[in-house]
Amino acid sequence: MRRRLIFLLMTACMLLLLAGCGDPAVRTTTVEVKKNGHVVHTIVEDFAEDYYDLDGLKSTIEEACSVYNDAMGSGLVKLTDASVENGVLTAVMDYKSASAYAGFNRQALFLGTVQEASQAGYDLNRTFYSAREDGKTVGKAELLEQPDAHIVVIREAVDVRVWGKVLYYSEGASLQEDGTLTVTDGRTLTMVVFK
Repeated sequence: MRRRLIFLLMTACMLLLLAGCGDPAVRTTTVEVKKNGHVVHTIVEDFAEDYYDLDGLKSTIEEACSVYNDAMGSGLVKLTDASVENGVLTAVMDYKSASAYAGFNRQALFLGTVQEASQAGYDLNRTFYSAREDGKTVGKAELLEQPDAHIVVIREAVDVRVWGKVLYYSEGASLQEDGTLTVTDGRTLTMVVFK
């Protein structure tokens, strides 16, 4: 049983890493954090139907979700949509929390306040770029003056959307005109501070 669980989780992780969003505005793989704590992971990937089967992919992901939910708690992870259009796969996963996302995908993802991130041991001693003032940067001291501001910490090269306005972001990300952050370095932790 344990071997099967590991196999299913690894299969799902590989499939998820390959794959973006039911939101038509989402054209690249995106992690969106919602105000209610949910995380929506939209996976967008080329999908050659000659090599892949959509129904088989859905079935594999749903089985991996079921195994994870049985082991960790009901309703933590679910596939909400999967479709192929013009050779592009769009799969949408819903996670009840950032920790459910991190556990299922074995990827770093933290969502909380600046104070909670500091208490959890995340190193805030870095340069943060202002989303509002070109060229302006702040450090840990200025960040800690806003202990109730929200923060996302992620280690994955994806687009990141938040429910509020981005205030600051760390190196390894670039801010798009619509407020989406594109994380370009999936090897280090990237931080996004917002209100």
